[in-house]
Amino acid sequence: MDDELITLDGRKFCIVNGIPRFVPRENYANAFGEQWNRFPKTQLDSHTGLPLSENRLARCMRGRLTQISGKRVLEAGSGAGRFTEILLKYGAVVDSFDYSNAVEANAVNNGTSVHLTLAQADIRKPPFPHESYDFVVCLGVIQHTPNPEESIRSLWRMLKPGGALIIDHYRWKLRNFLPPPVGVGGNAYRHYFLRLPKDRQFAAVKRVFDFWFPLIWRFRKSRIFQTLVARLNPIVNYYPHFGLRDRDMYYEWMLLDTHDAMTDVYKHRRTPSSVQSTLQTLGATNIIVSTGGNGVEAYCEKPAARTATS
Repeated sequence: MDDELITLDGRKFCIVNGIPRFVPRENYANAFGEQWNRFPKTQLDSHTGLPLSENRLARCMRGRLTQISGKRVLEAGSGAGRFTEILLKYGAVVDSFDYSNAVEANAVNNGTSVHLTLAQADIRKPPFPHESYDFVVCLGVIQHTPNPEESIRSLWRMLKPGGALIIDHYRWKLRNFLPPPVGVGGNAYRHYFLRLPKDRQFAAVKRVFDFWFPLIWRFRKSRIFQTLVARLNPIVNYYPHFGLRDRDMYYEWMLLDTHDAMTDVYKHRRTPSSVQSTLQTLGATNIIVSTGGNGVEAYCEKPAARTATS
């Protein structure tokens, strides 16, 4: 029988495998939970031997990663803990949550740290006190939530005055909404996969992936071929940009992220200017918005004086 957490006002929440659960077991992020428990170590720097997660986090934090020792950090949408690992490495005290049961993979990867608290929770209602964090980090998540602006506002409430918010978001591009051959092939595939029962989605994605991957890998050095074939298939292709070690590593990363891209219930896109506008509306200062990585990367700070919208 599961343990229970009982709040001061009498609400009860299950504690499963030592992790409090503030959301239903069945939810829109189930595919992500299956994904990260299937690939728990794939993107960990400690597993790959490559600083891919650390470099991305350092870039998004605009040079402040080395300043987080002893600081309180809220990580929203942890997945299997690729960034949790880096935050702990640099000495942060981390409260981390995910809407899916990917928190179980994170617990396996990072749960021995006394500086980590894990919960399965909703980004719109984090079960942690407002205005408590020096840094709030949310990478690879906001575009997959029902309302990105609502998610950003929720994260903003968690920041202390003077704290920094670090987020990213898929970028709006016209070709993402156009059919082949002008647009991308993934949209049609995604509609197909999402119509399947959830317990059949991964196997279906893998069958399509295994059909295309040998061809993509064989002609991986041909820009012309890759440009043409990208219009016809759903594969997320990282060659050669990530500098992974070998074919097997590319296979695993690309399969993982192809599944990620094909089974997300929500897929929002925003322009850099729209992300900037949202942060300005909150009263953020020192806003830095750029393109790169996941699409749009943004850093901002909450004014030290309590004048920002909360």
